[in-house]
Amino acid sequence: MLLNIVTDEQLLISQIVKTVLLCLVGLGIVYNLSKIIRTKENIRRIISCFILLVLCVAAFFTAREYRIESPMLSHPKYVQGTTIGYCNVTGLGLGIEFEYEVNGQVFRNCNTFYPVPRDNIVVPKGKYMVRYSEKYVEDGRMDFNKAMP
Repeated sequence: MLLNIVTDEQLLISQIVKTVLLCLVGLGIVYNLSKIIRTKENIRRIISCFILLVLCVAAFFTAREYRIESPMLSHPKYVQGTTIGYCNVTGLGLGIEFEYEVNGQVFRNCNTFYPVPRDNIVVPKGKYMVRYSEKYVEDGRMDFNKAMP
């Protein structure tokens, strides 16, 4: 996740973009399946199979994010979280590690903080609101614009 997508507007736009992307990837999958079935050339079949594999992987990860963000948009829950330190977000660089408690269970997560400037975030022991859904409690996202006293 390149951006820290937390607010209703951000989540809604993210869902719309993912819907369009899934439609395009779905069309690409159908097109490449038809190419595999209709084509007699082996090299073209191999290329279509490779493209099909790449599209299926893209669809899997996009659908996974879609499933996580959908309940977070429609039925959000909020709890106070505490920043712990800095962490590495895979492929994106520096993030902020935080923890929050839901129903007596403590969860840790790492989020990017962009577009909020790093200097505006208290680390460690900064108190901010964490948005999560009942379905995916472990995937909470800290809202660095909602500081707690």
